[in-house]
Amino acid sequence: MSSSSPLADRTVAVTGAARGLGAAMAREIARRGARVALLGHEKAARAGGLADRAARAPHE
Repeated sequence: MSSSSPLADRTVAVTGAARGLGAAMAREIARRGARVALLGHEKAARAGGLADRAARAPHE
């Protein structure tokens, strides 16, 4: 995680994170070094998959 990122060491809640724009935003925010709280209406298994992908996103 890059400490120069304005998102480093922050937590961001992303609504609609199960698909589409919300999912893309969650991935990018995680890539920039923030912890991401995923909120959506999809089943827990799908949300878990999103969390896994966000956690694996490379950080700058």
